[in-house]
This record gives sequence, C-alpha cells and structure tokens, in this order.
Amino acid sequence: MKISNRFFEMLRTIGHLWADLPLLIRLLNAWKRGSYRGLSVRTLASVAVGILYILSPVDAIPDFIPGIGLIDDAAILALLLHSLAQDLAAFREWEQNRRS
Repeated sequence: MKISNRFFEMLRTIGHLWADLPLLIRLLNAWKRGSYRGLSVRTLASVAVGILYILSPVDAIPDFIPGIGLIDDAAILALLLHSLAQDLAAFREWEQNRRS
C-alpha cells in the first residue's frame, strides 16, 4: 500500500474517532446523572486515566511546543476512544432505544 493511501486511511480513522467524542461526553453525562449504568469499573478507570493524562501539564511531549505539543494528547484520546468502541456502541444503542 502506498504511503499516501495509508496516510489518508489513518486520517479517516482519526475522523471516525473524533466523531465519537460527543458520544463519549453524552455517555459520561448519562452515567453521572445515573440514567446509564452500563460501564464497568475498568472502563471508568480508563476514562479517568485518559482524562487525567490529557489535562496533566506533565506529558511525553510538552504542550507548550508549537505544532507538536498536543500530538500525544490527541493520540491518548484516540486510543481511549478506540478502546471504548464497544462501550460507545452499547451506549449509542441504549440512547436510540430511549428515543423510540
């Protein structure tokens, strides 16, 4: 596969992951309100660790470096969203069933 094809495939994947960010926020809000309890302790811990890393001023690549400082934060967020794919799909289905 050519490098340009792999690059665009990677961008599409990242785009899909970023599209799940609002879903993750809705999931966490529903969990906080107590209306959704479909999360395991492991999932909650993963979310907490991911958010702590993103908010922490101590990073693998310091945030103050222009242009590349947020790459590690974006990678952690993408990894978190990817690892929560099944939880997000279950929440999406739960959310759709509530609307019906």
